[in-house]
Amino acid sequence: SFQRAHPRRSLLDVLCVYLSVSVVHSYNIDLEHAVVFRGPDSSFFGYSVLEHYHDNTRWVLVGAPKANSSYSSSLHTPGAVFKCRVHSNPERRCTEMNLGRGNKPRESCGKTCQGDRDDEWMGVSLARQDIPNGKILACAHRWKNVFYDSELILPHGYCSIIPPTLQGRTQALIPCYEDYKQKYGEEHGSCQAGIAGVFTEELVVMGAPGSYYWTGTVKVYNLTSNTFYNPNKEDIDSHRYSYLGYAVTTGHFSSPNIIDVAAGAPQHSGEGKVYIFRINGVSLVKIFQASGTMMGSYFGSSLCGVDLNRDGLSDLLVGAPMHSTLRDEGQVSVYLSKGNGVMEEAGLLNGDNAYSAHFGECITAIGDIDDDGYQDVAIGAPKEDDYSGAVYIYHGDATGIVTKYSMRVSGQSINPALQMFGQSISGNVDMDSNGYPDITIGAFMADSVVLLRSRPVITVDVSIYLPVSINISVPQCHEGPQHLNCFNARVCLLFRGKHLPGQIELLYNLTADVDKRQRSQSSRVYFIQNGAQISFMSNELSLDINREDCQQYTAYVKKDVKDVFTAITFEVAYTLGKHVVNGHLDKDLPALTPVLRWRKGDQMAAKNEVTELKGLCIDNKQRVAAA
Repeated sequence: SFQRAHPRRSLLDVLCVYLSVSVVHSYNIDLEHAVVFRGPDSSFFGYSVLEHYHDNTRWVLVGAPKANSSYSSSLHTPGAVFKCRVHSNPERRCTEMNLGRGNKPRESCGKTCQGDRDDEWMGVSLARQDIPNGKILACAHRWKNVFYDSELILPHGYCSIIPPTLQGRTQALIPCYEDYKQKYGEEHGSCQAGIAGVFTEELVVMGAPGSYYWTGTVKVYNLTSNTFYNPNKEDIDSHRYSYLGYAVTTGHFSSPNIIDVAAGAPQHSGEGKVYIFRINGVSLVKIFQASGTMMGSYFGSSLCGVDLNRDGLSDLLVGAPMHSTLRDEGQVSVYLSKGNGVMEEAGLLNGDNAYSAHFGECITAIGDIDDDGYQDVAIGAPKEDDYSGAVYIYHGDATGIVTKYSMRVSGQSINPALQMFGQSISGNVDMDSNGYPDITIGAFMADSVVLLRSRPVITVDVSIYLPVSINISVPQCHEGPQHLNCFNARVCLLFRGKHLPGQIELLYNLTADVDKRQRSQSSRVYFIQNGAQISFMSNELSLDINREDCQQYTAYVKKDVKDVFTAITFEVAYTLGKHVVNGHLDKDLPALTPVLRWRKGDQMAAKNEVTELKGLCIDNKQRVAAA
């Protein structure tokens, strides 16, 4: 274990009377210990990223779709998938994965199939089976069948299913290939399957935006039954160049026990469209659709299915990264599921609404990073800050989603050389075993990937107890010859959370008549310290986890109180002091210090108030305030 402490300062330096905590750019994603992996130059290393674990080993998997392959050296930039071990990797080295495909420039894949892997873009998308020790899906949407090379090449697209160990035999999926089919635009000749992919327990979902003259479609493969499902053609508006399948996701949109499939068509009618399909037999039956509202916004080019409000149903976030007020600021629409395919549009997310940011280019469910019981979401804006890029963190809650982000991570703040930071994001895996899921972000124009870890979160419960009534006409205190009216104010604090130190130091101010002070008016209540009248009391407590500590203070009411109509409010504002972090002293991944829980932008404070003043009698409704 080791100790991290704030520099010693006076409490007046640490706490002002009205403590305002700026959490927008920090909260619990640690930026000080960012882990940066680099790949081959100009390989687009980071175009896709994926957090993966197998047994006790954590990996960051990275797609580099323009890389040369050491396992296929005779091919021209076929792309590659790299694995980067998180622990015991002080040099941040990543090694190419052997997908077992060899060095042949052509590979036989069927009766009328001759595969051409040059420029196939392996690693354009990565997905992980959502079960413990799940398998990996890696796709190359530009893989071509050149059997009919004299006429037209057929960019079918190719995907590999990789064992969870990242070693051994892989399984090939070419969902658009059929024997003796040679038409280019009609049907699936140019489908480019795998440009987007999702992997559930038994379903492999691959977007195929080039099918039917780029109307697009979705290819869903059931691993258990070895069956392919396809959308009902009558359910889809057959607009050429709609690009259906450009983005795909899955979720429990209709029922907690049913997996449904969502797909985006970002060029449908110029405005974009998104569909949700339910599996029925061997068909995908449409149960919901929504359209974009702006020409050219690319609505549906990114999707994320996630249960934001913990009701057992998946909600849907839809990106429109070129939605414009001035130019391509980007926007994300939030649809809350009501069951049976009923989706209610619940709000819009805009990040900082930055010029040409492309906010919403990538949307990823990252797990419950702050231990509040609700799933959180990361949204990329890779062209923000002149292509440096940024990522915004939003939190789920009982109403759906907190529409103000809790954190903005700028690529520049990590490394000024990063470019397109936020084009790809992965999360929902605890990469450092501290009990909180972490996030990994790709910056492919800098051939880099960044792992950012989540800090433990401390929840502080604060209770302020005041007397039921105060009769200020009958003094209760005596200071020498003076007879004063006084009462007791009791402050109780407790901290709790997951994977926290056993003891912390908490610094706080108890302020009397805080509303008056905020309006620069004279306080009606005061404390006495060292013979002087003061309006707030400062204290420093050492708290044991899950054990309440209470302190009692004597508050005095001034004799010349004239305002008997305004409530007298007491506030406890607090901040975190020093604490001991238990954990391995790992030079590669040092243990992270905890932070206080973010309160949707509010200050770290709790209040209670004397609510009524009747004549010379002050009545209080006793209330416990949690913060």
